[in-house]
Amino acid sequence: MKRPLFAAACVAAVATLAACTTSQTGGPGSAASDATVRLALTSDLGSFDPARAAGSSDYAFGRLLYSTLVGLDDKNVVVPRLAASWDVTATQATFTLNKGLTCSDGAPLTASQVAASLEYFRETAPGAAYTFGAANAGDKTTITGDDAAGTVSVRMANPWSELLPSLGLVNAGIICKPGLDDPTGLATGSVPGAGTGPYVITASERGSRYTASLREGFDAFPAFAADRSGRSPATIELSIVKSESAAANLLQTGQLDFAGFTGPDGTRLEQGFETATAPMIRNFLFFNQRAGKPGADAEFRRAVAQAMDAKAYDKVLGGSGTLLKSYVDSTANVCANTDDALLTQHDLASATRVLTGKKITVTGTNAIADGAGNTYVAEALRAAGAEVKLVNVDNNTWASSVLPGGDWDINVMASLSTTLLTASNLLTGAEPPQGRNYGATHNNAFDQGLRAAVVTTDQTAKCAAWQQGQAGLLSAVDIVPLSTLNVRYVFSDGVRAHIPNGQIDLSTLRIGS
Repeated sequence: MKRPLFAAACVAAVATLAACTTSQTGGPGSAASDATVRLALTSDLGSFDPARAAGSSDYAFGRLLYSTLVGLDDKNVVVPRLAASWDVTATQATFTLNKGLTCSDGAPLTASQVAASLEYFRETAPGAAYTFGAANAGDKTTITGDDAAGTVSVRMANPWSELLPSLGLVNAGIICKPGLDDPTGLATGSVPGAGTGPYVITASERGSRYTASLREGFDAFPAFAADRSGRSPATIELSIVKSESAAANLLQTGQLDFAGFTGPDGTRLEQGFETATAPMIRNFLFFNQRAGKPGADAEFRRAVAQAMDAKAYDKVLGGSGTLLKSYVDSTANVCANTDDALLTQHDLASATRVLTGKKITVTGTNAIADGAGNTYVAEALRAAGAEVKLVNVDNNTWASSVLPGGDWDINVMASLSTTLLTASNLLTGAEPPQGRNYGATHNNAFDQGLRAAVVTTDQTAKCAAWQQGQAGLLSAVDIVPLSTLNVRYVFSDGVRAHIPNGQIDLSTLRIGS
């Protein structure tokens, strides 16, 4: 019998995952017959260090190896993970840990170790300023752990109302002392006892496959509202597989139990499988605005926006997405812009007058429908007379070297972020390696709106501030909103998982009844 799929809320990046069991019983919809589940990732991991996770494979694997203090359920409701409860204001938070927590080598996970991990995250992660607030850098934030009480406290000098949900993101995964003592080994996954998640790495072949085994006695799974019947697989095997077509074929022959599809291959799997669609990815353009780059010119940015047709972009991705009016969609964020008047309208003639003869490098990940959206952007610019070089690469290369490298003009962003804050680090703040403002975007109106939004707990005031910020971005054409991409998830009978806003949480994989 088929079982319902679970849905939960967002963490963060681009992922297409497939899972198969080692069962030899073929046929569509066949259930897992043993305790091993095999997953296929579209690209290799860039780092096993959760604080430095940047690509979809990093985020997916991070949920297996490291637990966060809290989780995010449907509609971004905060739920327990390592922390059983919390008391939070705009300037401080105290978390009471679950009892009996351990590191991946069985050693006790103490409150002081959790505090040390959060401090490491604060000092190391490029996006940490969006967890604690840039105004709380350095000695403006103190993090302490009380081992006797089992509590961890965060105190900030300046108000920052986004701390709690941000601590549910993969990058804030808690690392035990062995990993903190050896950050180089942590990044390669070679430090025993570093993890706090339900699985440990038991075999690793970089660029090819990984094996993760379930830790005995682990029970700090996220407290999602939906039940978690069934059992966690004893072993998860992950291989690097880039073709969605191959995944669909394997599903149809009974060799796969789960796959997520961003392209058309998933549509041929409607019979014999349980399927669900979710708006997983938010697609928009942003520009390299460094001196000497064409994106530094507002007229160029506006012409690029005029060359784009969001409806046509969505069509090449299947036509089932929602047209964006900001860098997140309003269905996921109540403060997202909904005003069409702020958008630059499609006007090919005006775009051509500016772009004819311009040499433009466009970058994007081919993990999304094999890069079909990136190809559309390149062709739309060519139709406006530009000479376009398209850098259409795998997700890990795009996230780890192309974007930070800065040798590009326009980026086709594929974002998993559902909140205005979590995606804002792409558009403000420090440039790499200190931050993720890859295009050196500096928009005063956006910065002012962000600063006002994150210090208030009043929802009306928060949304008004975010509206001011988004209006600043759109009027300067620092972003070009395109569309969401619905991902089709396909499960055979007996395998299921929670899917936070379209991105599977591998720690919640279940088999059996």
